[in-house]
Amino acid sequence: MKATIKRSENHNAAGWQLNAGDIELFITELGGQHAPVTFFAGSDKPIQPYFLNLWQDEKADLSSIPLLQYLRGDFFCLPFGGNADPVDGAQYQCHGETSACNWKQTKASEEDGKAIFEFELDGKIRPAHVVKHFEMHEGQSVLYVKHTVTGLDGKMPYGHHTILRMPEPSEKMYFSCGKFDLGMTPTSLFSNPEGWEYQYLASGAVFDKVEAIPTIFKKPDTCDFSTYPTPVGYADLFALLKKPADKPAWACAAYPDNGYLYYSLKNADELPSTTIWVSNSGRYEFPWNGLARCFAIEETCSYFADGWKPSIEENELTKKGWKTCGTFQADKPFTVRHIQGVVRIPANFGKVKSADFAKGQVTFTDEAGNAVTAKVDWDYLV
Repeated sequence: MKATIKRSENHNAAGWQLNAGDIELFITELGGQHAPVTFFAGSDKPIQPYFLNLWQDEKADLSSIPLLQYLRGDFFCLPFGGNADPVDGAQYQCHGETSACNWKQTKASEEDGKAIFEFELDGKIRPAHVVKHFEMHEGQSVLYVKHTVTGLDGKMPYGHHTILRMPEPSEKMYFSCGKFDLGMTPTSLFSNPEGWEYQYLASGAVFDKVEAIPTIFKKPDTCDFSTYPTPVGYADLFALLKKPADKPAWACAAYPDNGYLYYSLKNADELPSTTIWVSNSGRYEFPWNGLARCFAIEETCSYFADGWKPSIEENELTKKGWKTCGTFQADKPFTVRHIQGVVRIPANFGKVKSADFAKGQVTFTDEAGNAVTAKVDWDYLV
């Protein structure tokens, strides 16, 4: 494996281009957001599953909302969420400094068939040193991502904000995460028409299958959020919570028209909620302008996307026994791990029904019995 890193620019964003043979990745200096990511790089059918915003090439001035300046792909949020309310006089912007401040590159090495890259950031609002760690293993179409936080004291929500592309109207995408223990929409209004945003799903709704989530309408009174695209003109969010188990929790987005399946693997003790954000032209204020079409699998420990204060206080999820924040100690490293991967699928592949884990691999089987196996060292998470 030949691993390289160089300073570069992508869609007006300064950052670094990482190359590890089968995977090429760009990470922004501002916000540490990674995309585009090319899996199966150098093949005749490379795969780029992540979303990139539509306004970055227009050089729009979003210095007041730096998170949105280069919004793309995946990034780490600390604290996760809107963060509209201060805590003890301190307040973060949406998704925190880790998604909106400058990172510095500190490591690039090759070790035992692994390409390893690291970046660091020091928080200013609350003392916190964060190390962002990427691994790419030879012969695998997988990103191994780890964030280690030291120097931070207190409670805070956190999570990954992984944004994928919404399929075109003529295409299909199938989302699934297997059995979950609780499905719920935010108790507060997620998309406020006063801000030129509109939601399709009912607020504070509890459900047990993604195929029938309650809506704000009488007809239809439920909607299938396992098949995409979803209705045009809406932006929605819902959470799927899982209890810790001896195998990783998983979530999949299968794009049969494009020949690939994206999968997310996590330790549900670290990241209990799969928080799904769907925007199918549902935001009309600048810079969204009704054009952004994306689908996000956000693996979090948070109270939906409400932010710092609601996540550390008693809320409707903590009342049900769920953890919605982490407890950080300045002298003790706090680690969050995540696996993001793709595997090729045939054109007849549908919604994933099960994920079977064996040493160094996971096999995804759809509802029709079609199966694909991905090479992945999932014990990275446990």
